[in-house]
Amino acid sequence: MGKWAKRLFGQESFGDIGIVIAGTITKEFEKEILDLFDEVISSKDSAYHAHLVKKNGIAYPVVFNIYGAPAMVDVITEMHDGGCRTILFFGSAYGGFQNLEVGSIVIPEKSYHFDGIYHPIEPDRKLAYADKELKQKLEELFKKNNITYVIGTNISVPAVTFQIPHANEEYQEIKPATVEMELASCYSRAKDIGIRAVGTLIISDNRKSSIGDDTKRELRHKSKIKVLETIINNITYFELPKLSIDKEFNIDEHLASIIEDPEDVTNIYRKN
Repeated sequence: MGKWAKRLFGQESFGDIGIVIAGTITKEFEKEILDLFDEVISSKDSAYHAHLVKKNGIAYPVVFNIYGAPAMVDVITEMHDGGCRTILFFGSAYGGFQNLEVGSIVIPEKSYHFDGIYHPIEPDRKLAYADKELKQKLEELFKKNNITYVIGTNISVPAVTFQIPHANEEYQEIKPATVEMELASCYSRAKDIGIRAVGTLIISDNRKSSIGDDTKRELRHKSKIKVLETIINNITYFELPKLSIDKEFNIDEHLASIIEDPEDVTNIYRKN
Protein backbone atom coordinates (compact mmCIF):
# COMPACT_ATOMS: atom_id res chain seq x y z
CA MET A 1 0.00 0.00 0.00
CA GLY A 2 1.19 3.50 -0.78
CA LYS A 3 3.27 3.28 -3.96
CA TRP A 4 0.36 4.27 -6.22
CA ALA A 5 -0.45 7.19 -3.94
CA LYS A 6 3.18 8.28 -3.84
CA ARG A 7 3.41 8.22 -7.62
CA LEU A 8 0.51 10.67 -7.87
CA PHE A 9 0.69 12.69 -4.66
CA GLY A 10 4.33 12.42 -3.60
CA GLN A 11 3.55 10.62 -0.32
CA GLU A 12 2.54 7.07 0.53
CA SER A 13 -0.10 8.17 3.02
CA PHE A 14 -2.20 11.20 3.92
CA GLY A 15 -5.44 12.20 5.65
CA ASP A 16 -8.55 10.12 5.10
CA ILE A 17 -10.60 12.88 3.40
CA GLY A 18 -10.08 13.74 -0.26
CA ILE A 19 -11.66 16.24 -2.66
CA VAL A 20 -12.36 15.50 -6.32
CA ILE A 21 -13.28 18.37 -8.65
CA ALA A 22 -14.58 17.00 -11.93
CA GLY A 23 -14.83 18.60 -15.36
CA THR A 24 -12.62 21.04 -17.19
CA ILE A 25 -11.13 23.54 -14.75
CA THR A 26 -9.17 26.69 -15.56
CA LYS A 27 -5.75 27.24 -14.02
CA GLU A 28 -7.05 30.41 -12.39
CA PHE A 29 -9.89 28.58 -10.66
CA GLU A 30 -7.56 25.77 -9.61
CA LYS A 31 -5.18 28.27 -7.99
CA GLU A 32 -8.10 30.02 -6.28
CA ILE A 33 -9.13 26.75 -4.62
CA LEU A 34 -5.60 25.70 -3.70
CA ASP A 35 -5.11 29.07 -2.01
CA LEU A 36 -7.84 28.09 0.47
CA PHE A 37 -5.38 25.59 1.99
CA ASP A 38 -2.39 26.45 4.16
CA GLU A 39 0.20 24.80 1.92
CA VAL A 40 0.58 22.86 -1.32
CA ILE A 41 2.93 19.97 -0.56
CA SER A 42 3.14 18.45 -4.05
CA SER A 43 1.55 18.81 -7.49
CA LYS A 44 1.45 16.57 -10.53
CA ASP A 45 -0.23 17.37 -13.85
CA SER A 46 -1.03 14.38 -16.02
CA ALA A 47 -4.42 13.48 -17.46
CA TYR A 48 -5.73 15.18 -14.33
CA HIS A 49 -4.15 17.57 -11.85
CA ALA A 50 -3.32 15.99 -8.50
CA HIS A 51 -2.23 17.99 -5.47
CA LEU A 52 -1.40 17.13 -1.89
CA VAL A 53 -2.31 20.07 0.30
CA LYS A 54 -2.20 20.84 3.99
CA LYS A 55 -4.90 22.37 6.20
CA ASN A 56 -4.39 22.76 9.95
CA GLY A 57 -1.46 20.35 9.86
CA ILE A 58 -3.26 17.53 7.98
CA ALA A 59 -2.43 16.49 4.41
CA TYR A 60 -5.33 16.02 2.00
CA PRO A 61 -5.41 14.83 -1.64
CA VAL A 62 -7.19 17.21 -4.02
CA VAL A 63 -7.65 16.36 -7.69
CA PHE A 64 -8.90 18.62 -10.50
CA ASN A 65 -9.84 18.02 -14.15
CA ILE A 66 -11.40 14.60 -13.74
CA TYR A 67 -13.08 14.08 -17.08
CA GLY A 68 -15.19 10.96 -17.53
CA ALA A 69 -15.88 7.78 -15.60
CA PRO A 70 -12.57 5.94 -16.32
CA ALA A 71 -10.51 8.78 -14.87
CA MET A 72 -12.84 8.93 -11.87
CA VAL A 73 -12.37 5.23 -11.09
CA ASP A 74 -8.57 5.44 -11.33
CA VAL A 75 -8.33 8.56 -9.15
CA ILE A 76 -10.50 7.03 -6.42
CA THR A 77 -8.29 3.94 -6.43
CA GLU A 78 -5.09 5.96 -6.13
CA MET A 79 -6.54 8.08 -3.33
CA HIS A 80 -7.60 4.89 -1.51
CA ASP A 81 -4.02 3.62 -1.76
CA GLY A 82 -2.89 6.59 0.35
CA GLY A 83 -5.48 6.03 3.05
CA CYS A 84 -8.35 8.17 1.79
CA ARG A 85 -11.69 6.74 3.01
CA THR A 86 -13.97 9.75 2.44
CA ILE A 87 -14.43 11.55 -0.87
CA LEU A 88 -16.17 14.87 -1.38
CA PHE A 89 -17.07 15.06 -5.07
CA PHE A 90 -17.70 18.37 -6.79
CA GLY A 91 -18.84 18.83 -10.39
CA SER A 92 -21.02 20.60 -12.92
CA ALA A 93 -24.23 19.37 -14.52
CA TYR A 94 -27.03 20.08 -16.95
CA GLY A 95 -30.21 21.01 -15.11
CA GLY A 96 -32.81 21.43 -17.84
CA PHE A 97 -35.05 18.57 -16.78
CA GLN A 98 -36.45 20.58 -13.86
CA ASN A 99 -35.49 24.01 -15.21
CA LEU A 100 -32.88 24.52 -12.50
CA GLU A 101 -31.21 27.89 -12.90
CA VAL A 102 -27.50 28.20 -13.74
CA GLY A 103 -25.56 28.33 -10.48
CA SER A 104 -28.09 26.22 -8.56
CA ILE A 105 -26.64 23.69 -6.11
CA VAL A 106 -27.72 20.05 -6.16
CA ILE A 107 -26.83 17.19 -3.82
CA PRO A 108 -27.59 13.97 -5.73
CA GLU A 109 -28.74 11.19 -3.43
CA LYS A 110 -28.36 8.67 -6.24
CA SER A 111 -26.92 8.46 -9.73
CA TYR A 112 -27.77 6.15 -12.62
CA HIS A 113 -25.10 4.46 -14.74
CA PHE A 114 -25.69 5.54 -18.31
CA ASP A 115 -21.90 5.93 -18.63
CA GLY A 116 -21.41 2.31 -19.68
CA ILE A 117 -18.34 1.78 -17.50
CA TYR A 118 -19.76 -1.14 -15.48
CA HIS A 119 -21.54 -2.92 -18.31
CA PRO A 120 -18.73 -5.38 -19.29
CA ILE A 121 -18.18 -6.31 -15.62
CA GLU A 122 -21.63 -6.08 -14.05
CA PRO A 123 -24.30 -5.59 -16.75
CA ASP A 124 -27.07 -5.34 -14.14
CA ARG A 125 -25.50 -2.49 -12.19
CA LYS A 126 -27.65 0.54 -12.95
CA LEU A 127 -27.71 2.69 -9.83
CA ALA A 128 -25.29 4.10 -7.26
CA TYR A 129 -25.98 5.93 -4.00
CA ALA A 130 -24.33 8.63 -1.94
CA ASP A 131 -23.16 7.55 1.51
CA LYS A 132 -26.10 8.41 3.80
CA GLU A 133 -24.09 9.60 6.80
CA LEU A 134 -21.79 11.73 4.67
CA LYS A 135 -24.72 13.21 2.75
CA GLN A 136 -26.36 14.13 6.06
CA LYS A 137 -23.17 15.87 7.16
CA LEU A 138 -23.06 17.85 3.90
CA GLU A 139 -26.68 18.92 4.23
CA GLU A 140 -26.18 20.01 7.84
CA LEU A 141 -23.15 22.09 6.84
CA PHE A 142 -24.99 23.77 3.98
CA LYS A 143 -27.96 24.62 6.21
CA LYS A 144 -25.67 25.99 8.90
CA ASN A 145 -24.02 28.26 6.32
CA ASN A 146 -27.27 29.30 4.61
CA ILE A 147 -26.42 27.57 1.34
CA THR A 148 -29.57 26.81 -0.63
CA TYR A 149 -29.59 23.43 -2.34
CA VAL A 150 -31.92 20.79 -3.72
CA ILE A 151 -31.77 17.01 -3.40
CA GLY A 152 -32.06 15.20 -6.72
CA THR A 153 -31.43 12.17 -8.85
CA ASN A 154 -28.52 12.29 -11.30
CA ILE A 155 -27.72 10.44 -14.51
CA SER A 156 -24.09 9.92 -15.58
CA VAL A 157 -23.59 9.72 -19.36
CA PRO A 158 -20.58 8.84 -21.56
CA ALA A 159 -19.86 12.39 -22.78
CA VAL A 160 -21.40 15.82 -23.24
CA THR A 161 -21.54 15.31 -26.99
CA PHE A 162 -22.43 11.59 -26.94
CA GLN A 163 -25.50 10.48 -25.01
CA ILE A 164 -29.00 9.25 -25.66
CA PRO A 165 -31.81 11.75 -26.37
CA HIS A 166 -33.39 13.10 -23.20
CA ALA A 167 -36.91 12.31 -24.40
CA ASN A 168 -36.76 8.57 -23.71
CA GLU A 169 -38.90 6.32 -21.53
CA GLU A 170 -36.19 5.57 -18.97
CA TYR A 171 -35.45 9.24 -18.31
CA GLN A 172 -39.17 9.97 -18.05
CA GLU A 173 -39.46 7.26 -15.41
CA ILE A 174 -36.33 8.34 -13.51
CA LYS A 175 -37.20 12.07 -13.57
CA PRO A 176 -33.59 13.23 -13.09
CA ALA A 177 -32.61 16.63 -11.77
CA THR A 178 -29.18 16.57 -13.42
CA VAL A 179 -26.96 14.94 -16.03
CA GLU A 180 -23.14 14.81 -15.96
CA MET A 181 -20.41 12.21 -16.53
CA GLU A 182 -18.53 11.16 -13.38
CA LEU A 183 -20.75 10.89 -10.32
CA ALA A 184 -22.21 7.38 -10.77
CA SER A 185 -18.74 5.87 -11.15
CA CYS A 186 -17.59 7.83 -8.09
CA TYR A 187 -20.45 6.52 -5.94
CA SER A 188 -20.16 2.94 -7.23
CA ARG A 189 -16.41 2.49 -7.09
CA ALA A 190 -16.09 4.25 -3.75
CA LYS A 191 -18.55 1.86 -2.15
CA ASP A 192 -16.83 -1.14 -3.80
CA ILE A 193 -13.49 -0.41 -2.16
CA GLY A 194 -14.61 0.98 1.19
CA ILE A 195 -14.83 4.73 0.68
CA ARG A 196 -17.66 7.03 1.69
CA ALA A 197 -18.65 9.45 -1.09
CA VAL A 198 -21.08 12.31 -1.57
CA GLY A 199 -21.37 14.79 -4.41
CA THR A 200 -22.28 18.42 -4.97
CA LEU A 201 -23.23 19.58 -8.46
CA ILE A 202 -23.44 23.15 -9.76
CA ILE A 203 -25.84 23.72 -12.65
CA SER A 204 -23.75 24.85 -15.61
CA ASP A 205 -26.44 24.87 -18.30
CA ASN A 206 -30.12 24.26 -18.91
CA ARG A 207 -32.65 24.62 -21.71
CA LYS A 208 -32.23 28.41 -21.77
CA SER A 209 -28.44 28.65 -21.37
CA SER A 210 -25.74 26.62 -23.10
CA ILE A 211 -22.63 25.29 -21.40
CA GLY A 212 -20.63 27.97 -23.22
CA ASP A 213 -22.84 30.89 -22.15
CA ASP A 214 -20.35 33.51 -20.95
CA THR A 215 -23.10 35.66 -19.43
CA LYS A 216 -23.73 32.93 -16.83
CA ARG A 217 -20.07 32.29 -16.06
CA GLU A 218 -20.09 34.52 -12.97
CA LEU A 219 -23.15 32.74 -11.55
CA ARG A 220 -21.45 29.38 -11.88
CA HIS A 221 -18.21 30.72 -10.45
CA LYS A 222 -19.82 32.25 -7.37
CA SER A 223 -21.64 29.02 -6.54
CA LYS A 224 -18.49 26.93 -6.99
CA ILE A 225 -16.40 29.17 -4.76
CA LYS A 226 -19.10 29.39 -2.08
CA VAL A 227 -19.48 25.62 -1.86
CA LEU A 228 -15.80 24.72 -2.01
CA GLU A 229 -14.77 27.43 0.46
CA THR A 230 -17.38 26.16 2.92
CA ILE A 231 -16.29 22.54 2.51
CA ILE A 232 -12.56 23.25 2.75
CA ASN A 233 -12.87 25.54 5.76
CA ASN A 234 -14.87 22.83 7.54
CA ILE A 235 -13.12 19.76 6.18
CA THR A 236 -12.69 18.04 9.55
CA TYR A 237 -16.47 18.23 9.97
CA PHE A 238 -16.67 15.33 7.52
CA GLU A 239 -14.67 12.91 9.67
CA LEU A 240 -16.64 9.68 10.10
CA PRO A 241 -15.83 6.08 11.11
CA LYS A 242 -14.47 4.00 8.23
CA LEU A 243 -16.85 1.77 6.35
CA SER A 244 -16.81 -1.90 7.28
CA ILE A 245 -15.82 -4.12 4.36
CA ASP A 246 -15.16 -7.86 4.01
CA LYS A 247 -11.61 -7.45 2.65
CA GLU A 248 -9.33 -4.44 2.35
CA PHE A 249 -8.86 -3.49 -1.29
CA ASN A 250 -5.32 -3.57 -2.70
CA ILE A 251 -4.53 -2.31 -6.21
CA ASP A 252 -1.71 -4.76 -6.95
CA GLU A 253 -3.71 -7.75 -5.72
CA HIS A 254 -6.61 -6.70 -7.88
CA LEU A 255 -4.47 -6.25 -10.99
CA ALA A 256 -2.78 -9.60 -10.36
CA SER A 257 -6.17 -11.29 -10.16
CA ILE A 258 -7.35 -10.03 -13.55
CA ILE A 259 -4.24 -11.09 -15.46
CA GLU A 260 -4.90 -14.37 -17.29
CA ASP A 261 -2.78 -16.51 -14.96
CA PRO A 262 -2.51 -14.89 -11.50
CA GLU A 263 0.08 -17.48 -10.40
CA ASP A 264 2.43 -16.82 -13.31
CA VAL A 265 5.82 -15.84 -11.85
CA THR A 266 6.12 -13.17 -14.57
CA ASN A 267 2.96 -11.46 -13.30
CA ILE A 268 4.50 -8.22 -12.08
CA TYR A 269 1.55 -7.47 -9.81
CA ARG A 270 1.55 -10.83 -8.06
CA LYS A 271 2.24 -10.52 -4.36
CA ASN A 272 5.60 -12.09 -3.50
